[in-house]
Amino acid sequence: MEPLPKLTGILRFGVFEFELRSRELRKQGRKICLEGQPVQVLIKLLARPGELVTREELQKELWPSDTFVNFEQSLNAAVKRLRQALGDDPGNARFIETLARRGYRFIAPVGMGPGAGSPQSDAPACAVESLAVLPFANTAADPETEYLADGITESIINLLSELPEIRVMARSTVFRYKHKPLDPRSVGRKLNVHAVLLGRVLQRGDSLVVGAELVDIQNGWQLWGEQYNRKLSDIFAVEEEISREISEKLRPRLTGEDRTRLAKRYTQSTEAYQDYLKGRYHWNQMSEGGLQKSIEYFARAIQRDPNYALAHAGLSDSFGLLGFFGLTPPAVAMPKAKESALRAIELDDNLAEAHAALAGVLKVHDWEWAAAEREYKRALELNPNYATAHRMYASYLTAVGRPKEAISEIRLAQELDPLSLVISMEISWNSYMAREYDRAAEEALRTLDLQPQFAPAQHVLGLAHAQKGRFEESIAALEQARAASAGNAALLGALGHVLAASGRTEEARAILDQLTEVSQQQFVSAYWPAMIHASLGETPAALAWLEKGCDEHDVWLVWLATDPRLDGLRNEPRFTNLLRCVGLLPNAGTARAGT
Repeated sequence: MEPLPKLTGILRFGVFEFELRSRELRKQGRKICLEGQPVQVLIKLLARPGELVTREELQKELWPSDTFVNFEQSLNAAVKRLRQALGDDPGNARFIETLARRGYRFIAPVGMGPGAGSPQSDAPACAVESLAVLPFANTAADPETEYLADGITESIINLLSELPEIRVMARSTVFRYKHKPLDPRSVGRKLNVHAVLLGRVLQRGDSLVVGAELVDIQNGWQLWGEQYNRKLSDIFAVEEEISREISEKLRPRLTGEDRTRLAKRYTQSTEAYQDYLKGRYHWNQMSEGGLQKSIEYFARAIQRDPNYALAHAGLSDSFGLLGFFGLTPPAVAMPKAKESALRAIELDDNLAEAHAALAGVLKVHDWEWAAAEREYKRALELNPNYATAHRMYASYLTAVGRPKEAISEIRLAQELDPLSLVISMEISWNSYMAREYDRAAEEALRTLDLQPQFAPAQHVLGLAHAQKGRFEESIAALEQARAASAGNAALLGALGHVLAASGRTEEARAILDQLTEVSQQQFVSAYWPAMIHASLGETPAALAWLEKGCDEHDVWLVWLATDPRLDGLRNEPRFTNLLRCVGLLPNAGTARAGT
């Protein structure tokens, strides 16, 4: 067959038709949205059916050498989107066969056809399968009602994300557009979605006005729009109607199960729901003050409705972060987080947020690895679009020594939440724990391109530089992170470790003294003095601190099996006992790392 661009007409394979001139893919007459690199890959494969098209050929034509991209990641993503459009399973391929480390081959018969059917006249320009719900505007300009606009946005995201065939951008990505002038088509293209939902909220007393419109990214047409003038007590109905209308526009045939999901109400109390929205609003501030306020509001919501499962899950999230950040001793915070998560599951076993919250406690505090993995998988079974659960599960996989699976899982999280600083940083962190230091540094720098003062990314960058022996660069990055985070104990520990490794012993001991002073005012993880003593070559002291952490169920000990900074201790019998303590060796009553 001659090269595809010289051909005309239509190519047919299976139930699909590909129109060469317009480069449109149709399935049984209905247009499927496929643009950019996935289309280019399809064209190359259709030009040579049955033949190997190498990765090098695709790189030369689709990603020229003068274009700076992560080729491997970009090609894998393009092939994945193409397979999704074709409904093709790489494990049982009908169209695209992968030849490991070599390339791809189009294996279905390809025929020519004189013409093809048109998309349905009442359908959108493309079959919309992905969506970004942008932050609803608070048109009252009243800071006291900001929580309401944010809460409605987040509730609609959560409702739609439970529909398995629709990919919905996660909250942390879309909220980066909050308070910014919005061009829906431009934003949609950046986020690689088919449609964007815009909205506005106005509350005056007991009156609520909500307007929303759904915009097709390809041509800018409004697919749907509506304004709701209701009482504030009707907020549940408004959210349900918006979600249902959008779902019916995206997927004309909702199943009965889909309709049940969209109509689900976690409480009948409007007051409890408002308290829940306020709790989430403050929780998203990710500060000590915000977490304390979120606990107050979640508790108030539960007081109004003791059976409000979502509020119990929120309470678990708040206590969990207080313990993980060291703002409250883990031995105090984590049992409360577990109790709230278990209560949420008791009330509603189909609540993905509750299973993910419980998994987090089982992982970082209880060290019940097999049980934690079951809970993560249950959360993702209930909501495959739950980016936070993908991210947390990736962290689990890294901790138990399954780095390839961890990177795959964190990439899934990034597809759902591409602008999340936390997810971007954790790609770097997981790479560091996998001892891929160059990639860890590269990913940390990508995160810093999004936000130069993001301390966690500076932290991982410093750790990666240290493992490569670039101590001055490492210390500079860690000093920047410390300045941006007001003396965080984790950063003090990391800095002390690198100072000791670079021979600056007196400065490292000064950091130990600082940690002692900080511990007089707040909880300080035993992990950090242990790090510094290990780097100073003081093995007995390092092991003693880690044993203290084991007694305290220190959340940082989840990294005991993988952290490169502990490699000098691994031949010590006491270190082997520590691994048993956290359940990362056999005969400890929990799952073994890597199994």
